[in-house]
Amino acid sequence: MNETFFKILDVSFLYDDKIFNNYYKDMPEYRRKKIDFFKFKKDKCLSLGAGILMNELIQHVKKNLHVPADSASFETAFSEQGKPFFKFQPDLHFSLAHSGKKVIAALSSNRIGVDVEEIAESPEINLLEWTKAESYTKAAGISLSDYIEGSIPLPENSCFKQWTEDGYVFCVYEETAQ
Repeated sequence: MNETFFKILDVSFLYDDKIFNNYYKDMPEYRRKKIDFFKFKKDKCLSLGAGILMNELIQHVKKNLHVPADSASFETAFSEQGKPFFKFQPDLHFSLAHSGKKVIAALSSNRIGVDVEEIAESPEINLLEWTKAESYTKAAGISLSDYIEGSIPLPENSCFKQWTEDGYVFCVYEETAQ
């Protein structure tokens, strides 16, 4: 696989209870537990939106990359630092992020990280730098504070794509092959 696939979703449509429940019932148990953990509808919708995009990433892989179609091959596990990964797909990397009413998900054969921040929610923070830091640390599976403090520099083979759209700042970091 030599491609990066990413997708953005506005979760506004999930505020309709009937639509929410239709998607919710198709989520794996770990995602439903995560959704149920949240108290507020906004957070539940964002978590469900992340699950929807994960399903779309998996379908993209199955259709376009000819990966075995059994659902166990896409079982999600978590590192000690909490970074999610496909337990049986070591060559596939993914990342999820959400803010406001937007969710972004990305998939690559390279280490990848994404971030999105709603501009209105964070006027005092330099969101270009923040999303860059968040996306890099997610890909690397390291602490954001270690990166911000400068104890972990960016590798030379770093590739960032940043843009602003609809009141949000998006960033995708991908470690490219040397």
